[in-house]
Amino acid sequence: MSECVITYNGVPSYSVSIMEFAHGHVVHETQYFADAFGAPEWRTALAEPMPGRNIATA
Repeated sequence: MSECVITYNGVPSYSVSIMEFAHGHVVHETQYFADAFGAPEWRTALAEPMPGRNIATA
């Protein structure tokens, strides 16, 4: 599994890849992409910002 932030047309996007390995090779990969989003109001008290990231609330 890998997690990263990629920039596409100057806009950051979050990516997660889940990979299955066999015999030292990737045999299957699923990727998920999402734009940055803030916590909804009902969950704001439970959320805390990650260092170096400024994301507005939802």
